[in-house]
This record gives sequence, structure tokens and C-alpha cells, in this order.
Amino acid sequence: MWKKVLSIFIIILFTVISTGHGQQSTFDLRKKDLNKEIAFLQGSWQFEYGKLLTSQEMRDLDSAVFTEVPHTWTGMEFRGKELPSTGYATYYAKIIIDPKYKNLAINGKIQSTNYKIFINGKEIGEVGKLGTSVETAKPDYRNKIYRIPNSDTLDVVIQISNFHYRKGGMSRPPEIGENDLLLEDRGQNISLSFFLIGSIFFMGLYHLGSNLFRTRNKMNTYFALVCLFTILRALSVNEYLLIDYLNFPWWLSTRIELISFYLIFAFTIRFIYYLFPEDIPKFFANIPYYIGVSATIITLFTPIVYNSNLVPIMQIVTVITGTAILYYIFKGSLTGDKELIIALIGFILLFTVTVIEILIHQSHIVGDMVFALGIFFYLFSHVIILANRQNQTYIKNQDLSLALQQSNQRLEKTVDERTKELNERNKELIQNNEELKKIHDEKNGLIHVLAHDLKSPLNNNKGLIQLVKMPNNLTDDQKDYLDKLEKSNQQGVQLIEDLLQLYRIESQQKAEIEKIDIQFYFDELIQKYEDTAKLKSIKIEKEINVENNAFNTDPDKLQRIMDNLLSNALKFSYENSTVYLKAVQKGNELQIEIKDEGMGILKEEQPKIFQKFQKMSNKPTAGESTSGLGLSIVKTLVEQLEGTIEFESAPRKGTTFKVNLADLKSNH
Repeated sequence: MWKKVLSIFIIILFTVISTGHGQQSTFDLRKKDLNKEIAFLQGSWQFEYGKLLTSQEMRDLDSAVFTEVPHTWTGMEFRGKELPSTGYATYYAKIIIDPKYKNLAINGKIQSTNYKIFINGKEIGEVGKLGTSVETAKPDYRNKIYRIPNSDTLDVVIQISNFHYRKGGMSRPPEIGENDLLLEDRGQNISLSFFLIGSIFFMGLYHLGSNLFRTRNKMNTYFALVCLFTILRALSVNEYLLIDYLNFPWWLSTRIELISFYLIFAFTIRFIYYLFPEDIPKFFANIPYYIGVSATIITLFTPIVYNSNLVPIMQIVTVITGTAILYYIFKGSLTGDKELIIALIGFILLFTVTVIEILIHQSHIVGDMVFALGIFFYLFSHVIILANRQNQTYIKNQDLSLALQQSNQRLEKTVDERTKELNERNKELIQNNEELKKIHDEKNGLIHVLAHDLKSPLNNNKGLIQLVKMPNNLTDDQKDYLDKLEKSNQQGVQLIEDLLQLYRIESQQKAEIEKIDIQFYFDELIQKYEDTAKLKSIKIEKEINVENNAFNTDPDKLQRIMDNLLSNALKFSYENSTVYLKAVQKGNELQIEIKDEGMGILKEEQPKIFQKFQKMSNKPTAGESTSGLGLSIVKTLVEQLEGTIEFESAPRKGTTFKVNLADLKSNH
């Protein structure tokens, strides 16, 4: 494969480079078939700097000076002095041809930066405007083909002036051949240029589109940028299509030519780094990049005659950087990585054509389309790499998709099995719920029946106890026994009442909303419990703060809440203590607070205070009865009234209950 690549490169090299010859400004072309091949006037030309002379005047010079073409006069030794880059000069050569050729023409090629051509003393064409100063000269780059007179000897004079670029002179040798052959050659160059431009355009467009419609990747972005500036460079060199077809001015086309060179260098370095980040050091993605960008900025804002001096500097930087990258890619390719081997081949080609381009630019060799062809094949090699990566990604995605599909099928099967199990369990739960509901209903019915059936004999016992206590001949022990029996009977009645109340509360949760007068309601409540409080010498203090004195709630449920809280406060208060009742109306809320100075609740028993049938360690101070259902009933009623209840308590310091109720009319 290496031999094949080398053979192709040698063919390309010898196709685009001519080794034309001449001696002492005379070119003998009689042995060339000018109908089939183009002759390059490459060799020794007579040269005179600082004068615009005719062919006769050039021949009459006492001491003729000769120079090689292609070459520039910048830095050239001429009559004992080194020439500057700007100025004007005359080139002269004699061409001997076979007189049988009747349709010959000459392509003056691109010269720095304008020229006028004469054959046998007659002007046949001009590119730009020849001048002897920056004011009178006008730069231009165009490949023009001029017909030449029929003669066996041609005296060719090319007068060149340059005041706008860093070097002047004949940087490319003119071409002579049959007119149609020259036109065909130029047409082929233009066609090849457009082919390369179109190919590179679609390569860049594809990778730019990849970033727009898929995950954004810096590698694709820099590849697209390299393609863009390669297109701009192809349009601004060789056949100078920007000038010929789009009428760009010389200064704009030349700036594009220089800037595209700098940015191709900068973005290519970045692209290679992101393509092989494990093989290329990171500083290669930064230093050369910023050098290229800096050269671009300088070129944008300074005159071309000055900023074009950056070209040889950037050429040196390009060669050094390219050599280093070539080393790193070669080192990486030793592992046998196919992508790195392909990249190595492409980069060797790019590096070689870059060196050729530099030599062409320095006017050391002749060549056209070399760089464009080289970078096309270089970019194409990376398209192969990127296509391979995308193909690998596609294969991985297919494998993942297949694995996901199989996983989904397994998951669907598992879900179906679990769904069947859940359906069966749901059926069991429904059956169990129905059984539990039935048991609950039976339980509630049993409680209701038992409560009513127990309540009747207990009430009868209460009457019988009263009758037994009526005689006056009872002993003290008998009276004590009857009091204890009556008290025990009353506890049973109270428990049954609480059970029935709890049953009714849980069975009927809907609140019957009515408007109450807050002040009147709490005055009546306190009056109801004043006699009970007097039995233990307990004082009830109240504080009622209302806004409009009206509140919407269920009066019956509120009454049960207050009865339980207030009776508990009296039961667990010491004699000669105080119970505080506070009610505050704030907006749509009624805040009720009941505080006693009684026994309090032990800390370890506080979490279960609102649970059913809970007996606390602390007992009522006067031995009053308690069922353990009161606070459970209170919490249930508070929640049914869309309120909250909380408490604070400390042993022997009393307990405070706080109830917040919402105005139900404003919520319904």
C-alpha cells in the first residue's frame, strides 16, 4: 500500500511541476510540438531593475544581467546592491519556434503585482496597471491568454511593477502553446477547482449538519471550518476565481488568500487534536491556533505590503508544527491503530503538498493546483476516519438497540407475570376488605346492641341503689358500700355513653354548619360547669376576644369538644386552683385555649394521649370516673371541623390544650 501511495504522489508531482529550461534568455522550442504540449518559459531571462525598456533597449545594454524565472527580485543582488521588494523592472527573452505553428498564444500567468507584455515590439496585453509609483500602479491578479504573431523568432518583453506586496518579479513562468490548448488547459484547471470546491463544500456541509442535528462535537466544527477556509483559498489562488468570476478587488482577494492560509493552519491543528486527543499534546491545540488567529487579525487591519511579510514566518511555523504532529501521529500509528495509519498517510500528503506550496510561493518551483489537490485528499482521508467512527457508533447503537429490545421483551414478560400476580392479590384484597367491612359492621352493630342492652340494667341498678339508701337505719359501712356501688355503676354508664358517642361520631362525619354567637356560647358553657367547679373550689377565668362575634361551625360537635376538654380540666385540677378559658377570633379562625393547674401528663405517656382506651398514670384528683375515650373523641371531632389540636404539659404544673378551628362557611 505504501508503494502505491508513493507512486500516485510522484505522478501528481511530476504532472504539476514543469522542469522547463533555457539559456541566456533564449528559448529554443523548435523540438516541441506546441499543438500538443505547453512550453514553460522557465529558465534564464535578461533582467533590468528600475527601468521600463523595449526589447531593443534590453539588447543594447552594455552589461546584461540575467536571472532565473520563476524568481523574485526581492533581496536579489543587482549591480552591487540588494533590491527592495517594491519597484519596477523589465524582463526580456528570445523565443525560437517552428514557423509552421500559426495559432499560438501566450499565458502571462500571475506576476507580482501587475505587468505589461510586448512581443516583437508590440504591446499585446496588460494585467492591472503598470506604474512607477504606488500612486500610478494598480495591482491585479488574472491569468490572461494572448494570441502572438506568426514568426519564427519572438522577442518577449514583460514589464512588471510592484508597490503593494512583499515581493515583486516573475514568480511564475509564462506559458506558450496552441491557443485552444492553453484555453483547454485553463478550462481544466477551473473545472478541477470547482470540482474540489464542490467536494470540499459538501464534506464541510455534512459535518456542519452533524453538529446541528446531533450531539455537538468540536471535532466536526473544526473540520467544517477547515473545509470553509480551504474553499476560500481555492477561490483566491491559482486561477483567482474570486477576481475573475466575482469581480473581487485585488486587495480583498489577497487578504482572503492570506487569512485562509492562517486559519486553515489554526483549525487543522485544532481538528487533529480533537480527532486524536490521546496522541497529540494539548498545547498543540492552543499555541499554533492562537498564532494563526493572531496573524489573521494583523492581516485584517494592516496594509498588505506590510502584513504579507507574515507569510514566510507562518510558513516556518507550519513546517515546524507539521513535523511535530507528523511525529506524534507516526508514534501513535505504531500501535497498529487503523485510524492513525490512515491519518498518517493523509498527513504525509498534506505536509508534502504544504512544502511544495511554500516552494511555489517562494518562486523556487512551478506548480498549480498542488495544494488544493493535496488538501482534498487529506480531508478525504479524515472523512474516511470520521465515517468509520460513525459506522462504529451506528453498530454500537444497533447492538444497544437490540439489547434494549430484548431487555424490553423480558421486562414485558416480567410485567405481565407480575400484573397477573397483582390482579390475583387484588382480588384477594378485595375479598379480604369485604370480609373486614362485614366484620366491622358486625362489630359496630354488636357494640350498639351491647351498649343499649347494658345501659338499661345499669340505669335500673342506679334506681335500686337509691331505694336501698333511703332508710335511716343503715350503718356507715353499709352507706360506704352503697356509695362505691353507685360510683362503679356510674362509671359503667359513662363508658357506655362514650362508646355510643364514639360510634355516632365515626358513623356520621359530616358537619351540620350553623352560625353561633361566640360570646354567648362561651358564657353559657362556663355557667354549665360552675357548680361542678365549686365542688372542688376551682375558679374558672375566661378571656374572649372577638372581631364580629359570629362563627360558622357545627355547634353540637363543638359542644362535645368543649365538654370533654373542660370536664377533663376540672377532673385533673387540684382544689382551690384555677382553670383558664381563652377564645380569640382572628379572621376566619377561632383559637381556643383551655389551661389547668392540675397534675399534668407524664412525658412518656404524652405520645398516646389521643389514642382510644388509654389510661394515664395520673388519676382525677377527686376520684372522678374516666373512660379513656374523651381525648380520642375530641381529636376526631376537631378534624371533622377542619381544625387542629395540640397540647403542652408538665407533671404537677398543669396542661394546656390549644384548638384552632376554621370558619366552615368560608371554606364551603
